[in-house]
Amino acid sequence: MQIRDAEIIDLKKIKKDGSISEDLVTHVAGTLSNGGIVIAPIDNIYAVIGLAQPDVEKKIVRIIKKPGKRFVRLISSFKMLDDLAMLTKVDYDFLNRIWPGEVTVILRRRNGVVQHNSMAFRFPRSKYMLSIISRVDMPLIFANCYRGIGNYPIFRKGDIVRYYRQNVDLILIIDEFCRRHPRSTIIDITENNLKIVREGRISSEEIKSLYFLGKDDIRDY
Repeated sequence: MQIRDAEIIDLKKIKKDGSISEDLVTHVAGTLSNGGIVIAPIDNIYAVIGLAQPDVEKKIVRIIKKPGKRFVRLISSFKMLDDLAMLTKVDYDFLNRIWPGEVTVILRRRNGVVQHNSMAFRFPRSKYMLSIISRVDMPLIFANCYRGIGNYPIFRKGDIVRYYRQNVDLILIIDEFCRRHPRSTIIDITENNLKIVREGRISSEEIKSLYFLGKDDIRDY
């Protein structure tokens, strides 16, 4: 079977307002909508991205070689979130303080099952990524780009192309993001309190200050 190389689009940088051209948004969104797999930076971290559908999940699992991977959902609006997660008024107010941003949040899943009663979400701050998600008009899933099966993030253009060009449909390189960048902070609010799962780009102190904003009962985590 002949292996087809990915289409590679190389941008030097995004526009001053954080956007990319409408034609490019349409092209990337079209690839995703057709079930294709795209590599692009999400808030400066390169990731393997696809539709939040079972067949696409299987494709990405084969690419990243991580069976049983539970994916983070990328959303561009709270309407997308409402269809998938159960939110209290407190949750909603808190999420509006931290999103869009480099924070992944684990929430109670709507219609969840025993082994999967939670789901992770990300509302990215990158305007170009929000435009792509909105154009697809449904949540996307992603996995960070790593070298092989290790935990070594890939951010150099040559490495991204070399490791993934024969496994995905489209690679969007934005040169200004081809550098090291902290991973997102991961938090869990499924139990009606705040748990810092992983500290990353946004500090735990900042997250706590936003979570407890306006609350009378402040506990130390």
